[in-house]
Amino acid sequence: MDETNEDFNTKVINAVEAKTQWYDTTLLPHLQDEYRNHHMLVRNVFDLLQKRSLITPDPYKHDKKISKIVCPEDTAFNDNERSQKLGLRLSDYESMIDYICNYMKFSVSALTADKIKKLLEFNNSFTWSNLSPASSRPNTRALAICLAELKSNQGMAVSMIYDGISKTAKSIEEIDKNLKWLGNFQRERYKAEVRKNIIASGKLKEGDRTAGSMLNAIKGLFPSCMGKKPFSTDLVQEIVNEDTAGNKEELQAKLLEKLQVKEEKSKKKTNTVDTHELIMMAIRSIGSLAEQYNTVLEKFVANHDLLLAANNTFKQKLLRLLRNMLGMDEPPVEYMVTITEHGSNQQRKELVNYKDFMGGLNKRTKYYSSITAKNSANYQRIDSQKDDLIFKFVDKQLAENGRLQILLAALDEYFKASAPPGTRTKVKGIKMELTTLKNLLVKINQQKVDYAAYVEEAEQMRKLGIEE
Repeated sequence: MDETNEDFNTKVINAVEAKTQWYDTTLLPHLQDEYRNHHMLVRNVFDLLQKRSLITPDPYKHDKKISKIVCPEDTAFNDNERSQKLGLRLSDYESMIDYICNYMKFSVSALTADKIKKLLEFNNSFTWSNLSPASSRPNTRALAICLAELKSNQGMAVSMIYDGISKTAKSIEEIDKNLKWLGNFQRERYKAEVRKNIIASGKLKEGDRTAGSMLNAIKGLFPSCMGKKPFSTDLVQEIVNEDTAGNKEELQAKLLEKLQVKEEKSKKKTNTVDTHELIMMAIRSIGSLAEQYNTVLEKFVANHDLLLAANNTFKQKLLRLLRNMLGMDEPPVEYMVTITEHGSNQQRKELVNYKDFMGGLNKRTKYYSSITAKNSANYQRIDSQKDDLIFKFVDKQLAENGRLQILLAALDEYFKASAPPGTRTKVKGIKMELTTLKNLLVKINQQKVDYAAYVEEAEQMRKLGIEE
């Protein structure tokens, strides 16, 4: 083999391996985070539209099993069908993002060309960058109309939704751009595998390394060297051109340039980051938990009343009458729930005082609501504190909310299991709220981690004497 081509083969194979590592450890985790942020926005939009009765959620949402990427239907429908059709399609869209975020593997080997194509199609299910009532696309038009109806009631939640839509449009644009880059890189990965398994392996004869015979020679060796991978005439022809064409040096230089991992040039990026604003972003995200907790409160009150009504026997009525006559307080309502610990999956029993629990959750919800607005007294009080104290506060809230999620899930299961058979369909589940809360906590934790990383890097630079 020509030494120049042999050296080029080695460079290409090594460059592809290095870029694969970069995708797996740097870019694709970032892409997954962008999808998680988008999921949180969609979940908030869905919840708000449902709460305002602008959409009807899919009653069979949680019965559907997802195993591959499928776009929601986008056929036309009448205005009188909007609530039902948009509710169904938005449900399917949200479930698919949940699948992408939590069940799909973000790696170069997993994100094949076909899967990338499906993701790009799915990302275009709604035109987030132009949600217009005049859109020619049925789903986008219906969502825009519903959001316009929301806009007439300008509350904090609606303002946050519109701010989130603006941000998520940029996220989707960045996701699409990076997926297209990955799609192009998958072509170069294919070519690198051909180079490694056929050309660099010594299985290609010297006489078959000419422009006229190289493609057919590779095609003949392909089944035994590349397994079930399909043969691509176009990509193998690119390899032939890179090795034999009159301008091969130019083609080789362009390919190696394309495969380079572009490192960030600015080493002073952390100096431009407002770390106080970064940790305060986490505070505002904590405030956004309030809306989900408020929905949980409403559902738990309804479930509690349902159980009371089902157990309102003659004996219970008589005992209540006697207590009233004697001036005795009602006994506390206590629920024995089964707690499943995350990670270990170990189970334990815990007695929950309903009144105390609901009082604590209501207090937490009201406090979180009070820190969503920058001009509120509670927000200003936190904003005036030192960053390390705010960081500790965020850390404490994450820990408390993490424990609360476990308890909420346990109570949700208790209500479902304790309701009499005839009334179980009336129990209001909180699976959707738990998913949204989980995604919000993931986001808050990431903001906390980002803040800590910037502070630590700035401290390291200070110790090294590198300061602006």
